Amino acid sequence: MYDEFNFTRDWNKIAQFKSGIGETVDLFPIIFSVPGKKIELTGLQLDAEVKPQISGTIVYRNSSSVINLNNKDFIKRTVFIDKVDVSRMISYIERDIIPNLKTTFKKKSKEYVFKSNELFFSFLINEKTARITMHIVDFGPLGDGFGGGEQIEFWTESKIDDIPGLLETLKGFYNSMK
Repeated sequence: MYDEFNFTRDWNKIAQFKSGIGETVDLFPIIFSVPGKKIELTGLQLDAEVKPQISGTIVYRNSSSVINLNNKDFIKRTVFIDKVDVSRMISYIERDIIPNLKTTFKKKSKEYVFKSNELFFSFLINEKTARITMHIVDFGPLGDGFGGGEQIEFWTESKIDDIPGLLETLKGFYNSMK
């Protein structure tokens, strides 16, 4: 583990995925580097902001981490996805989601899943309804599993048609990574 490191973010390039209720997932290129060493890793930062789920009378959204509350209406998580997983995610979207955006079933469903350490991404077709779900895992401020919350969930049915644009943006990000 390193005591000093840098993150370089490009705020000019942001891909945003929204739900119909105002939740967002922002993705943008990031470079992790260690001063004085020849260590430089590229990938994506994923910032998710979701509304808490209601469980009984207590408002939570799969989270035990109060630190991640922006305000009473949203919970936020930030994770980093390395270049290898970005490539895998692009392949998953191209192979499993894009060809099935208009697929429907009768009395059947099918779910396509991408999983990395930080993210569980699924595309579910349940008869005539399609849904994207992302479970984002919080590993804490140092990424070591300490001090983090659990996971949060982002999902949308209303913005499925935005996925081809998201894919093209992700490909652009990937092609600019070293």
